[in-house]
Amino acid sequence: MMQMDFRSRKIEELIKIKLSSLLLKGLKDPRLDSFITILDVMLSKDRRSAKIIVSVIGSDKQQSDVIDGLRSARGYIQMRLSKQIRVKYFPHLLFILDNKTEERVRLVHKINESGSQ
Repeated sequence: MMQMDFRSRKIEELIKIKLSSLLLKGLKDPRLDSFITILDVMLSKDRRSAKIIVSVIGSDKQQSDVIDGLRSARGYIQMRLSKQIRVKYFPHLLFILDNKTEERVRLVHKINESGSQ
């Protein structure tokens, strides 16, 4: 069991690193030109699927465009990552928007503004 947890965490970390790198290099989809951060990767117990939690700084439209773009490019992203990460079955990627990051950024700005007065 411990071996499996270590392996899963290693796969999660590799997916996070390789996907971040792929997004930095850029994909051809203009919806993915926003500031995208991969917050977390959560592999299922059987390692057949992975939830990718992403944060997008921007308007609601930009956020939904990024999620639509990632979901649209999922097959291509999986194919690229599966060539870099050697596993028997590469997980099906599920992209989920974390909208709490935007709220945290606003809260920090409010705290900074009230502190400087």
